[in-house]
Amino acid sequence: MGKKLEGNGLFESSRMMLPEHKEQFVRKQEELGHRRRPVLDDQALEQFALLLLESMERQGEVAVSVFDPLRDDVVEGRVVKIDFSLQRVKMTNDTETVSIRFADIVNVVRV
Repeated sequence: MGKKLEGNGLFESSRMMLPEHKEQFVRKQEELGHRRRPVLDDQALEQFALLLLESMERQGEVAVSVFDPLRDDVVEGRVVKIDFSLQRVKMTNDTETVSIRFADIVNVVRV
């Protein structure tokens, strides 16, 4: 019994969200102007992957749109590394190096 009370164990095992609470949360997020993450089809994901691989192999620049609940951010640069185990793309440009999660990529375009 003592282990359940350690490290927030009691609350970790009893969390739940009622449908009414979920609906209210979604409505509140929409009121604040938050957007939902777009669902991309397999063809778009494949096209993004090809452009990222091409950028890494040929050192070409691409513009990657990164999802944000309020607006999409665009990161321009070239791909340095694609890490499949961490599900991330590492990009660099003249001023910075950025690591982007695969799930946050909304669009990829050649520059």
